[in-house]
Amino acid sequence: MSEKIFHTSLVTPDKVVLEADAIFAVVPAIDGLEGILPNHAPLITKMSVGILKMETQTEIHRFMVNGGYMQMKDNALTILTDEAVAESAVTADWVAAEQAKAEALPEGTPLEAQARKHALARTAALKKLSEAE
Repeated sequence: MSEKIFHTSLVTPDKVVLEADAIFAVVPAIDGLEGILPNHAPLITKMSVGILKMETQTEIHRFMVNGGYMQMKDNALTILTDEAVAESAVTADWVAAEQAKAEALPEGTPLEAQARKHALARTAALKKLSEAE
């Protein structure tokens, strides 16, 4: 494998969403964005809801990821997430519908408030993804 690329795998419980050789990735880690370049030091971290960006030699892939974990080891990045929505699948109407659903969630108990906050963060990430260039 070239010294200028690393293998990436984006996996949800349902399928392998993307396998590619990347030159750069930005992962929404729980404590901020984590930039990944070839031969990055080994790393395991929890991810937050946010935008995952993977750049190959020919294209840029963007996804909304709904938390999960990432591991960089032996020049391979593995991302495990509950949900990965490709930029091409996001429409303004869908984002508006998801926003309405999130805003309608109750927040009476601490658990309900946490679920509502997470749903709103997911919707914000979808909106940001729909506006990406």
